[in-house]
Order: sequence, then structure tokens, then C-alpha cells
Amino acid sequence: MHPPDTAADGQAAWIRFVGELTELLAEIWPAMPRRLGDRYAAFVELAAQQAEKRGLARAGAVARYVNLCIVWGPGFQDKPGFEWAAGLLAAPPERGWNTAHQLVRRSVAELGKRNDARIAPAALAAADEQLVARFGGLGSRGELLPPTPVPAPLRACDFEGLELRLLEPAVAQRYVLQGGEWLRADIPLPPPLRIDAARPLPPLVAVLSRPPRQQPAARLQLRARAHAVCDGDLHPAVEYMGAHGLWRWQGHETQAFSWPVQAAEPGPPLAPPGVALAAETSPDIARLVLETCGLRDEGDALGAMNTLVWVWPSDQWWVELQRAAPAARTEIGAAAAEPARLATRCRVECDGQALDTAALRAGFEQGLDGACAQALQKLLAAWTALPGLSTPRLEGSLALLSGRAALSWGWSLGAGGMEGRAFLRLLAEMRMQAIQADVQLEGEIAHAGARARLRLRCVAAAPLELSLAREAAEPPLLAAMVAATVRFRLPFEAEVVPLAGDSGGVLQVADVCSGALVGEAGLRPRVMGGGGFEWFAALRVEAVKLPLLLEDPLLGRHTLEQLLLPEATLMDWALR
Repeated sequence: MHPPDTAADGQAAWIRFVGELTELLAEIWPAMPRRLGDRYAAFVELAAQQAEKRGLARAGAVARYVNLCIVWGPGFQDKPGFEWAAGLLAAPPERGWNTAHQLVRRSVAELGKRNDARIAPAALAAADEQLVARFGGLGSRGELLPPTPVPAPLRACDFEGLELRLLEPAVAQRYVLQGGEWLRADIPLPPPLRIDAARPLPPLVAVLSRPPRQQPAARLQLRARAHAVCDGDLHPAVEYMGAHGLWRWQGHETQAFSWPVQAAEPGPPLAPPGVALAAETSPDIARLVLETCGLRDEGDALGAMNTLVWVWPSDQWWVELQRAAPAARTEIGAAAAEPARLATRCRVECDGQALDTAALRAGFEQGLDGACAQALQKLLAAWTALPGLSTPRLEGSLALLSGRAALSWGWSLGAGGMEGRAFLRLLAEMRMQAIQADVQLEGEIAHAGARARLRLRCVAAAPLELSLAREAAEPPLLAAMVAATVRFRLPFEAEVVPLAGDSGGVLQVADVCSGALVGEAGLRPRVMGGGGFEWFAALRVEAVKLPLLLEDPLLGRHTLEQLLLPEATLMDWALR
């Protein structure tokens, strides 16, 4: 067996509908089939086709239009004096039921004005009610029998206008930077959303609030003004559906009411306070549904409306970090004292409340500064392993991410206020050194009997300076934070001092050395453990090579390239 032809079934159902419409209209207006005779069925079919062409797709609307063609004549909207009908039929197809309703209401009114009308206004109204009762729940061609019958309202019922406003914000202040000083300033309330025929309800409404069990929560207020009401106990109706369940208001309750909105329940913290920075979290999503019949006797109906309410966390963060400049060079070696940590001061606040900074401070003093100490030890070990080198020695100081940095972030409403998505507002002020190095390696090197004092130095710094105010959704956060990472290359310099020896050979520099301390430091997207940004520092040795010239009384002059430091990773640290 072949599966049924759905298109053919749909066409057959439509033909049956037109046939039933023809029979019912013959019962309502028996004079019409008597006058047209064999042409009556064709008259109804042609009028039904005209209704579809005019955008009246639903069977009930088609039936109402065909009924009017019996009252006024076929194609009545194109006749002189019926410009009002042509204007109504110019409405978009999605307003078809409202158009059919207004055509009927206007026709009833027009019949009441005419002393010579052959059909009484009450007769038209009664016929229309019969047609709606019989065909009002049907759909359009191809979907004539929808699983859920389409409502077929007869009485005007619609909104005139609505106002949606943020009645009580969850957080009233955020952090700002003014004249180099961080302050807390009031967050202005967004303007209310006003919805009417000229200003539709936006598809997304943004709100900032706290998660459940944290108070106070933000409150939304809705004020509704009805244009007309079919049943004061039923309409208008408002539903708010989300993680909280379903809340519903009906009839007079919808004139003015408010309700709390809450952000999503937070998951486990990404990291201790101030460690994970500027993480973009997901909103809680609820649906706001506004119900009316969407029918007006005149004008365009607003109808039923719905929108999504996205609620982002309202908390506003501020983190400040100060790390003192490094001390002078110290002797590095196995017997040397534990390297001094950079004095680190931290402060973390959320909505004006100070939070514990022990983990943040330890991450820098023990984590980063400890990694710097290990990097110097690795550098000394590589220097000590140089063939032909004696009395190796290292003096140095090495500091990464020293100076001062402060950042504030939190979700903020966009330029459209509650209309459209929120964005993560971010302010940053950094006056830091990504790296500050003062490293000096020393030792004696011998080659073919010639000896020399060798000194390799790297004294340089790379600044990390950033002033960032992301006060809009563009550019994307990731693009805005690119400048928070600094890549650096600090070259080495070599010095060779010949020493007297028995061979009479002289070892000296032939050209400048190559190689450097290279790496990156600053803020980058978190590699593991969730979103946001993390402090990081990476340091490597780019292989250091030195061209040497050997002058020997017997062997003459020749050059050689001495590898002083091999390529190596000294540090790969991130604050987590």
C-alpha cells in the first residue's frame, strides 16, 4: 500500500468545506440559490477563492467573506463606495481574522445607515454568528483540522497599550574610575518599555537581579490598558513561566501588578574571590505571555504577545592588585637564602562588600614569585652545564607582573535599556611591568688553552599598561581584552675579558651574541576551570649563542660559535 497523498487529502478536505459552506449559506439565504440557480455553487467557490487571494486564509474568515459577497455582491471591495473594505483587506495576511471581523462589523453599520437595504443588519449579524459557530475553529487550506482548534472570537478584546518597567533594582551601584580614583556610583534606572500599535513588544527583555535566596531581588511591574474586553474575569491575562513555575494574573489584576525576577542559581565557584576575572555567566530565561482575543472593531489589533525575559546576575565586582618593584640583584645558588617575595596587596569587593583575599595573595607571592625563584635556579643550572665553564655564578632579580592593576566588571543593560541583551561591562586600569629582569651570569671559559672571563647580562623590562572601558556590547569581550597580554623579548648582552695563560692564545668577542628571555604575561582566557580570565606568565630562554675569535701565536686566527644557553622553558604559571 502506498502512503496517503497528504496534499490531495488537504485539497479534498477544502472542497468538502466549500460544499458545506454552500449548503449552509443556502439555508441562511434561500433566495440566493433560487436567483442564481445552477450558478450558485460556482458563485460560492469563486468568492472563496477571492477570499484566499485577499489574505483571508482561515476557513472561518473565508466563510465570513463569502457571506458578505451575498450581502454586497461579488468583489464588493472593488466597487465605488466600498473603499473602506479595500482598505481593510490591505492588512497583512496574519491579521486575517481581525480583518474579517472588521469587515462584518462595518457592514452591519453600513446596512444600518441605508433605508433601502434589502438585508437587515440583525440578519447579517445572526448569519455571521452561525458561520463562526460552524467553521470558526477550522484552519486554512492544507491544515483544515488543526490538532488544537483555532479560537474564533466574536467580541472585540484587545490591549490598548502596556508599560513594563523595572520597579526595584537588585543592585543600585557599580564601580567607576574618576580622576584615577575608584568610586561607586548609582546605576540609573532604565526607561520603561511602552508597547502599543507603533511600538511592539521586543522579543527579549533584559533584567539584572540576584539568584534565589539572595535578597533583594529585582521587581518588574506591568501596567496594562485594555482597548476592549470580552470577559472581565478572563481577559486580559498575563503568564510568567520559568524556573519558579507558572504565575498568572487575569482580568482586573492585570491593570497594575509587579513580581520578583531572579537570576539563575549559581553553580560551584570557579575559583576563590578575585582569582577568576570577568566570567560571562548565563542568564535565567523566563517567558512572559500576554493574552487577549486580539480583535478590534476598528484599527489594527495588538493581539496576544509574548517575550523572553533574560535575567543576568546583578553583582558588580572590583579587584585591586599592587605588587612592589623588585629589590636589587641577589646571589642565586643552592646555598642562597630563600628569595624574597614581592610585597603583594590585594583587595576584592562585590557590591561594596570586602571578600577574603588570602588565596589571591598566596597565588602571587607563593605561586608566581616562587616560579620566578625556580626560573633563576633553572637558568643557573643551564649556565653551570656549559662545557669549559668554571666558577659559574649568577646574580639576579626577576619579577613578573609587578606594579598596580585594578579591574571592575558586572552585567549591564545595553543602549536599549531593558530591550535587548545585557553585556558584561568591564573597566580596567593597569600600570604594571609584565617582566622586570636584572640577570647577570659570570664564569671563566677556556678554549684551546685560551682563557677569558665571560659575563652574560639581561637588564630590561616590558611594560603592561592598559586603560580599558568596555561600556557597550561591542567589541566582543575577548577582542577588548587582547591588549591585556604582553609578549616580550629581552635580549642578552655578552662581555668577554681575555685572561693571561701559558699558551699565549687570546679569546675575545667576534660579534654580538644572539638570544633572549622571551615570553608572555598578563591576562588571558582561563585555560581550565570555567570562563573568565586568569593572570598568567610564561618565560623561556631563546638559545644564546656568542661568536668568539681565538688568536693563537702558533695556530693563527679562527672564529667559533659558542652556545652559552640552550633553548629552555623557565616558567609556565597561571593563577587558578
